[in-house]
Amino acid sequence: MSIKELITRPPVTISSSASLKDCAKLMRKENVGSLLVVDGDTPKGIITERDIIQAIADDYPLETPASKVMSTNLITADASTEVGDAALLMTNHKIRHLVVTEGGKIIGVISLRDVARSLGLITTDASFW
Repeated sequence: MSIKELITRPPVTISSSASLKDCAKLMRKENVGSLLVVDGDTPKGIITERDIIQAIADDYPLETPASKVMSTNLITADASTEVGDAALLMTNHKIRHLVVTEGGKIIGVISLRDVARSLGLITTDASFW
């Protein structure tokens, strides 16, 4: 199975100048754990729930722009990448969200949970826990 099959929606994006509070609100509204940070149409990085929690723990104000907290080293994989290979890539880079590209364009973001579920490592929906 290719990772393209795991994509359920286009990536949710936010401006690099958006505040941490705005990022958290958008994540909650869209029910996602990461946002692709952009300047116009150009991807600049990714910000995750974990990044926001760490920033708050480090006493960053909620008005801090996403650009100060985001990861700028975007790890990407082609849409045709097999799920098992994506799992290895994510493990090797110690990331929980992988940016998926096709023809040089970003088409989605998958999470470690998406990968684990597709590999049968998560057999039930744990959302009720």
